[in-house]
Amino acid sequence: MKFFASAVAAIALATTASAGFSSCGSSSDAFTLSSVSYTPNPPKVGQQVCIKLSGTLSTPVTQGATLTVTGTFWGIEVYSASTDLCAGLAGSSTPCPIAAGAQTVTQCVSVPSGLSQLPPLDLRSSASAVL
Repeated sequence: MKFFASAVAAIALATTASAGFSSCGSSSDAFTLSSVSYTPNPPKVGQQVCIKLSGTLSTPVTQGATLTVTGTFWGIEVYSASTDLCAGLAGSSTPCPIAAGAQTVTQCVSVPSGLSQLPPLDLRSSASAVL
C-alpha cells in the first residue's frame, strides 16, 4: 500500500506544473485514460491529495493484476516499482474486481514531507498494468 500511495502522490506532483493532461497510451491499451484531476491543486507537502483517474477498461481488473509505475527526469529513469494493483485499490472508491467499461477511480494519499526538499522539476510519469 505504501508503494501505491507514493505512486499516486508522484503522479499528482508530476502533473502539477502542466497546463493540461495528455495520454501517451494507444487505443489497444487495456485502460484508455481520458482524464486526470486532483485536489488540492497544487498538492501540498504533508497533506492529503486526492487523485481521480477516468477512462475506459477494455478488460476487467481481477485479483493478481500488477501495476508498474516509472518516473523519468530529462529522459533518465529515476523511479520504477511494481505492486499488486488490487491491493493498492483496496481502500479506494473502486476496489477489485473492476468490470470492463467506463470507470472513475479516486484515491487519496498523503504527500510525503520529504518532498519539500526537492526543487521544482519537470517529471514525466507512466504506468502500465498486467490485468
